[in-house]
Amino acid sequence: MNNMQQHLTEQLTTALSPIHLEVINESNNHSGTATESHFKLVVVSDYFSDFKLIDRHRFINQLFKEELTHIHALAMHTYTSGEWQMKNGAPTSPQCAGGSKS
Repeated sequence: MNNMQQHLTEQLTTALSPIHLEVINESNNHSGTATESHFKLVVVSDYFSDFKLIDRHRFINQLFKEELTHIHALAMHTYTSGEWQMKNGAPTSPQCAGGSKS
């Protein structure tokens, strides 16, 4: 696990006590040389029970306000435990539109 991935994991664990958490570094699937630039979060927490989807994302954006100055893309999939049971997984990330991978 890289430094940013570990940092994101620790911060989400502290802030949300998630039932399920995946912090996936998807940087290698994208163009460019940055190794910690694209992340996918799958966060299942009952903390989200009273939050609309946009408010969940705002919470995470605020939590990582400083980090987002260094991260190019952050895909967020946020669920309560009930939503997670119904979804049974998060969607696959799209291909990077930032140019061809060489």
